[in-house]
Amino acid sequence: MLLLDVLLRYPAAAVLLVSAVLLLRDAGRLIQGWLGAGLCISVAAMLIDTPPAILEPPWPVMVVVRFVDMPITLFLWLFGRSLFDDGFRMRPADWAVSALYLVLMLVLRLANLGFIESRPEWVAYLTNFVSFLMAAHVGWVALAGRRHDLVESRRSTRPWFAIGLAVTVTLIVTSEALFSRTHDELVTTFRAGLTLVVATWGLLWLVGLRSEALLFQPAPKPAPPPPVSAKESVLLARLTALMEQEQVFTEQGLTIGALAARAGVPEHQLRALINQGLGHRNFAAFLNGYRIGLAKQKLSDPALARVPVLTIAMDSGFASLAPFNRAFRAMEGVTPTEFREAALGKAGQN
Repeated sequence: MLLLDVLLRYPAAAVLLVSAVLLLRDAGRLIQGWLGAGLCISVAAMLIDTPPAILEPPWPVMVVVRFVDMPITLFLWLFGRSLFDDGFRMRPADWAVSALYLVLMLVLRLANLGFIESRPEWVAYLTNFVSFLMAAHVGWVALAGRRHDLVESRRSTRPWFAIGLAVTVTLIVTSEALFSRTHDELVTTFRAGLTLVVATWGLLWLVGLRSEALLFQPAPKPAPPPPVSAKESVLLARLTALMEQEQVFTEQGLTIGALAARAGVPEHQLRALINQGLGHRNFAAFLNGYRIGLAKQKLSDPALARVPVLTIAMDSGFASLAPFNRAFRAMEGVTPTEFREAALGKAGQN
């Protein structure tokens, strides 16, 4: 069992650290790159600090890796969300949850390492509860956004991500519940093997050999995209008419399936056109572009100065004020009210 553990644990840690280096080297400009690297490093630290007793690292090393592995669940929560949300950024609620989780984990680590004599029993329960909520939330995010996702490869990955997350968490929790008291080494070896499988899959997903590297010459420039076919031109014209003339985007709850039915084409064709032809990655963002455009016209109209912002939001296709405010601010950098005041002020000066 000891040999098997060594053959699984340390290769898994090495794969994770290589993945972290690649993420920082090739995706360091993206938040996904930094979060993914943090996740890889934290999981590698967990593998190093949870071996069989005979393989435990020296005390100073143990202290370091025990603190480094603290934010595993936190990184998983943030990294998963950043993969599936194009507009992901840390909001006040995210910072609050992150701070709560790290404080709880810090108390557990200090007690585990003997730096404090005792800790309240509820700290462990609350930590597990928060960890479960974060894992459940990122799985929900992956599944809930599927119907609006226009990037086909990401769209098809969403359910597999959620299933893999659920299976991994279930296997780890079940193994600890069944064997942790009598077969602790079996649990840690199983965890190392599962981590090796997931880490290897992740590394293969991240990297691919470019044959040009073996020839020491740059890759040939990609061919320009083919011109829009006659069939796509007809669909594009129909979509443009639906959006700009009929203004179907003002229908609350409009789905891409309903829009495809209005256009008289299969949903996958419309999804491909909006994504590859028009460059949109998310259907909701595609709709919001039109909705915010109409709202700006209404907010700038002096004749509608007394119309409530909520009415304008709902007339533009939003179901409530909060999503309208978020989308408007994300696109324009100001709130609808601030935009209206500035627009009407300019109109008054003219």
